[in-house]
Amino acid sequence: MPATDTPPLPGTQRQKRGCFGSLIRLLFLFSLVIALVLPFTPFAGKIKKGIQDIFTSARTTKERIVTRDVLRDVIKEVPVVREVTKEVIREVQPPLPEKFIPRKDVDVATLFNGITVKTNLITEQGSFASLERLDPEAYKAEFQLSIRVPKANQTLDELSRINKNLPGILPGLEVMLPAAKVSGFYHKLYENKTNRVQNDLTRLSRILDRHNFYDTETILELTHPTTQRRALLVQSEMDVVADGSDGDRMPTLDEYIYLSDYYQPFTSYAWAKTTKNPNPLLAKWEDRLQKAQDEYAKKGLSSSRNRELKVMIDQLKLEVADFKVRSSLIADKDPFIVISLLFRGYADQNKFTPQIGDYAAVIHEGKIYPAICGDYGPSFKMGEASLRMAKTINPKATPYIRPESDLKVTYLIFPGTAEKERSAPDLAKWREKCLALLGEVGGVGAGFELHTWEDPFKKPEPPPAAPPAVTTPATNDAVTPGTPGTITAPPATPPAMAPPLPQPATAPIILTPIEPTAEPSKSGDSKAAAKSTSSKAGGTKTNKK
Repeated sequence: MPATDTPPLPGTQRQKRGCFGSLIRLLFLFSLVIALVLPFTPFAGKIKKGIQDIFTSARTTKERIVTRDVLRDVIKEVPVVREVTKEVIREVQPPLPEKFIPRKDVDVATLFNGITVKTNLITEQGSFASLERLDPEAYKAEFQLSIRVPKANQTLDELSRINKNLPGILPGLEVMLPAAKVSGFYHKLYENKTNRVQNDLTRLSRILDRHNFYDTETILELTHPTTQRRALLVQSEMDVVADGSDGDRMPTLDEYIYLSDYYQPFTSYAWAKTTKNPNPLLAKWEDRLQKAQDEYAKKGLSSSRNRELKVMIDQLKLEVADFKVRSSLIADKDPFIVISLLFRGYADQNKFTPQIGDYAAVIHEGKIYPAICGDYGPSFKMGEASLRMAKTINPKATPYIRPESDLKVTYLIFPGTAEKERSAPDLAKWREKCLALLGEVGGVGAGFELHTWEDPFKKPEPPPAAPPAVTTPATNDAVTPGTPGTITAPPATPPAMAPPLPQPATAPIILTPIEPTAEPSKSGDSKAAAKSTSSKAGGTKTNKK
């Protein structure tokens, strides 16, 4: 049979709910009794007052002071040092060669017309440059160019063969030469020469001629054993440089010089301008710049011409700006020498490296001249000096005629002696410095003297004032014959048998030079005189035919 739900017994339900319900009913009754009895007890007033105070306090309180403990994190700034690595790109020169190394170079190139040219360059150790220059076999081409690279002078006898006065002028050479070393610059110079020959030969360009190839007899690194003064001795020829300009000292230039094909208005030795005088070439350079800019602005030019003009304009802008702030040496007025570009970049590697501004002594025949290193020249040449130095050695020298073609010039350079601040030439100071440096390598020999340069810009001193003329007052005494500035009249001869007549007082006659009256000149002569006066006022100018 299915199970059926039967209702619980009445007694069981009442028994389960009886305890809980009885407790509730008991609490309710207790509360009701308290509520009815409490108002009639002494506690009723206190309870009432407490409730009223609570409500009153809630209505009257406007501010609440809340005290909180706040924790703050204090951040202290600590400087952070960062290492910044700055990359400096410096050209590192290859080490200088210690000796000549014979070699055979082969170069192959293709000409513009498609012909292949193969050249062989053979170098071998030869004799001295002054001797190899005379030997036709030393520098010859059979389309296989054979060159004997000269060896350097090193002993006193070898140096004296070039200049017999050298031991007398520099007596300190005798103690320095035993420890002297042929400079690596000598080997580097002839290495540059052979490289240039190789390049020119392959391209059928103009090859360096025999004279310019053999232009250096020796380059020696000398150190005096007592003073430890270093010197670089170079034996070479002397070519001429006519560069440089300076508006502060020389506001005009000779056209013969600056119209030269090789003229450059700047020298490596330069300093800040000290006056407002414009450079004599500034107007000419500004005119060149304007013409180049006008042409560049035209339309229809070829791309190659545009590139050429752009390079020209950039270069002219730099030079115009340089004219306005710097002055250079003037080759016609300042005595300086030119050092090869092969020296540049070796100052950190070789302590005998000459630099711009270093003092030098130039020795030719029996004379010695003070100078400085004033400019750089080609890296494959040696032996150049300013036009003033050249004219002093040989008055026939010009920008196109060298004063000495043989290897008879000795250049004694004192590396590391350049002044920290460059300024306009002070020829008296240059002489004092060179004389002191020569003293540190043994001095100048007896019977020889360091040349003294005259300042070409020194203002002439005014002539001394002539003393005032003294006039002798007239007296009855006879004037002594022969008194300067007077003529004495001879005494009158009295007639025969006549009594002597009284002599009148003879006053001395003062001779005053009278300028002769110029005859009227012809019109042509007057024009020539005016032109001569004008040329003196404006500076020497050479008329070009």
